[in-house]
Order: sequence, then structure tokens, then C-alpha cells
Amino acid sequence: MSLDQSSLEHTQRDGRLARTKIVATIGPASESCIGELIEAGMRVARINFSHGEADEHRRRVELIRKEATERQVAVGILADIQGPKLRLGQFAEGRRELRVDEALELAEGDGISEEGEALLNFPGFINSVKVGHRVYLADGQVEVEVRRIEGRRAYGVVTRGGWIGDRKGVHLPDTNLAIRMPTPKDVADIALARSMEVDMIGVSFVGDASDLRAVRKMAPQQLMVAKIERSAALLNLEGILEETDGIMVARGDLGVETPLEKLPLVQKDLIDQALKAGKFTITATEMLESMVTAARPTRAEVADVANAVLDGTDAVMLSAETAVGAYPVRAVECMQEIALSMEASDRYARLSRVAFREAEPSFSNGTAMAAVQAARALSIRHIVCFTETGNTARQLSRYRPRAMVIALTPHRRTQQALSALGHVRPLLFDRRDNLEHMLTDASNLLVERGICTIGEQVVMVAGVPPGMARTTNVMKLHHIGEVSSLS
Repeated sequence: MSLDQSSLEHTQRDGRLARTKIVATIGPASESCIGELIEAGMRVARINFSHGEADEHRRRVELIRKEATERQVAVGILADIQGPKLRLGQFAEGRRELRVDEALELAEGDGISEEGEALLNFPGFINSVKVGHRVYLADGQVEVEVRRIEGRRAYGVVTRGGWIGDRKGVHLPDTNLAIRMPTPKDVADIALARSMEVDMIGVSFVGDASDLRAVRKMAPQQLMVAKIERSAALLNLEGILEETDGIMVARGDLGVETPLEKLPLVQKDLIDQALKAGKFTITATEMLESMVTAARPTRAEVADVANAVLDGTDAVMLSAETAVGAYPVRAVECMQEIALSMEASDRYARLSRVAFREAEPSFSNGTAMAAVQAARALSIRHIVCFTETGNTARQLSRYRPRAMVIALTPHRRTQQALSALGHVRPLLFDRRDNLEHMLTDASNLLVERGICTIGEQVVMVAGVPPGMARTTNVMKLHHIGEVSSLS
């Protein structure tokens, strides 16, 4: 097995990437520089189905696969499905100012609002809203409290004033709105995403586990990322974590539905709960927002990314910064630099680790925990695992090893699906007929790829017999280059 110089250089750079993964949204600004984004550190490419047509999505997916293959790098693709969008109707002059204590009538509809009225373009509002409920207009800029309901109208009073405008977002933090999930657009988009063989589907507007089950029926083998953006999701988090593979801390909408001053603690708790449940996390929204137009982030944004890394998130996400921003590659580079700096700190090394998951008392889980503990005790830099489905790598990742987990799999789909996991670097590796051959060939591959050196100590994690899913039951302390004999 040989590599050309270009591939070797990419391998060496990849070894210096942060353990925290970077998700970058592909849009008009980044479609032409996907290869550069990968070289800068992007390991998950997000396709936002709220914008664009099917042909655009297909073209971008093909470009991502092509650029990743050329660089011998695993890049997962996250299809972010829009979900229901609650929006205002329209106004005669395009917008309107509302003042505190002003009366406002709320009704369902999608036309031009009359004076003293705001139309909401979604059904079910009047049947669900109650007296005392808050209604946030223009993505939280304006707050209205419902005082009475008569017929098909809710009568409220403005408690926080500001400007509202055509098609601006509406949030109902107190109202359990009955909306069919997934929407007809979601159904079509999920079918499109599956036809393109994306690696993950982001499910928007999740309120409880039933929303995920509905999507799971349409995509039974697909990795799901539940977007936590509603206050209802916080109340039903335990059930959501049971159904999903990962969560996205979607701080934009979540910051509207929960008090802003509580959002940092909500973020930390979500990451903590997901880690304990063995699910990966993506922290998202406005992380480097100023870089949409500026070549340098603000100090507050640097601190925001740093705190997410120190919270233990698996991945941090760029949205407009790479989709439509002026400096998409630089935004990824900045995020990479921040994550590397945090991960080199004593504070990151002292992050608390989760305990053994008693809900999963399996050999594979016990082997994973033992491997992480052994690597830490012996200051070993790499844990090498052989995985068919990716489950072994996920179990190792949840224990947040200081060592990098090198996940070797014969399946490209498994390799790409592992791209969002913190502390994991997935590589393609042909299956062997016995464990001794696997250890020998894996050692050769790691040396050839510039990941390990001859004589280096590693922890090997595998299953016997080889090639069987979910049979991880062997941990071996191994010197790279030594003859492997297990008899």
C-alpha cells in the first residue's frame, strides 16, 4: 500500500487537527472551496434544506464526496431538514412597530394584516393557545401576552416592543402546538437525502420522541440528529435521547424560547446529558457570526467557541459564516485554532469523564472503558479499534479519551458516519481473516500513514471472531511493529 506525497501531507495535517470536530454549512460562498474547507479542518459538511433546490443539493453532495475522496479524508454529510416554520403573514408597508401595552389581535392567515392585527401563517394556533401564554414575534424581538380568546382570534397585549415584519419567525414557548411531523416538504427532502446517501439527518422542531420515531420510520437505518430548539424538547429530553443518535444544541431558536441568561447553562446541561446517554453533540448557531463580513472573530465569539469545547461538545458548527460569508475557509481555520488551544490546556485535561453506563452492561462497553483507562494510565497517544458498525468507536468516544481513537472499518458508510464524533479519526481498512493478521496489517497502515511510529505503544481494541458486529471483547497493549501472536 502506497500514498503519493499529496495524500501523505494531508495525513500529516489531519494528525494535527483538533479532537473537537468542525461542521461547516455548504452554500454559495463555499461551494467553490470545499477542498480548502476540508484541508482547514471541516469533517462534517452540512446541507441546509431550508434553502436551495434538489439539483443544488445533489451537486454539492457530489462535490463533497469528490474532494474528500481525493484527500483520503472521511467527511460526513448532514442533511438538515427544515421542519415546520412558524411565521408572521404580511404587512401593508412590509413592517410595523409595536409599542409596550399596545393591544394586538392574533389570527390565523397568510394575507395582509389589518391595523392592530398580526396574522400567523400556520394552522392550530387558536385551538392550542391559552390565556397567559407568551407569543414571540420577529424571532423574539417582540413579546405578546394573550389576555383573552374569542372565536377564531386571540387578543393580547405587547409586553416587549419592537419592529415586526413580513414572514418573520414566530415562537410559542408556552403552547403545545399540534403540528404534523414531518411536514410534506420534510417527507420529500428526507427521500431526497436518502437517495443521495447522506450520513446524518438533522430533524428540526423536535418536541418529543414521537417526532423522531416518525422520521425513523421513513429512514430506518439513518443516523438522526435531533435539533434541540424548543422549550418542549428540554422537558422531554430523556425520551429524545433514547431515540436519537446525536443532538444539535440549536441556540438560535432555543435562545428565543428560553431566557437568554439561562442559555449557557442549558447548553452545558444538554451536552452533559447527551454524553451520559452515549450520544454525540453538535453546538451550533452564531459561533463566529461576525466572520460573515469580517476576517477576524470578536473576542466574545472566541470565548463562545472555547466554552463549547470545554463543555465537552463533540462538534462545533458554522452556518452563515461558511454558507454565505466572505471568509469561509478562514472561519474554519479560526475554529480549528481555538479548539486546538483549548484541548492543549490543563482545564481540558481535567474535564470530568462519564462513569460506566450501567444501562449498557456489555462486553464491548466494558472493553471500551478499560481501553480508555489503560491509555490514560500509560500516557498512550492512540487507541486503535476495529469496527463494523461504528459502535465500538462511539463507546470509546463517550469516555472522552486523551488518546486519539483511530477507528478502522471496511465500510465507507461507517467511516463517514463517524465523522462527527469527538476524539475519533476513522480510516478505511480491509477486513482480515484473523485477529493476528489484523493487528499486523493495522500497525503497517498506521506507520505508512504517518500516524504512529515503530515501537510506539498503542491500545488495540477488537472483537473475536473478526467481522462480527457488536462483538468487541479484546483489548491488547501493543507495540507498533512487534509480531502479533495471541496463541
